Amino acid sequence: MLLDDDDDFRTALAENLRDDGFRVLEFRAPSHLPAFEELGDIGAVITDDQMPGEDGLTFTDRFHEKKPEVPVVMVTAFMTQYLEAQLRLRQFMRVLRKPFDYEDLLDLLRRLRCLPSPVRE
Repeated sequence: MLLDDDDDFRTALAENLRDDGFRVLEFRAPSHLPAFEELGDIGAVITDDQMPGEDGLTFTDRFHEKKPEVPVVMVTAFMTQYLEAQLRLRQFMRVLRKPFDYEDLLDLLRRLRCLPSPVRE
């Protein structure tokens, strides 16, 4: 699942992930998601830290409470001391700074065991 309010970034990243065999649900903000129970199997969450309405930390805390087995990758252009401290408190989260190399994201997803499911036509 991919959450980012930057439409160009989100769309491009989703297309690349789909090309590599990932099933991607993409949303502009947490308020655009259906209920967590309706999302089905999620291999990982990739989220921006700042979005309209609910920020990435608050969202991932709520999500992790319902689906603790799902790893979270936060992407941010602005790493602050506060964000670094908050990320250290969340063992289930990893962080990539924007702009990041796409191969670094793929490597991280592989290490988190978020391998793509076979795409069926």
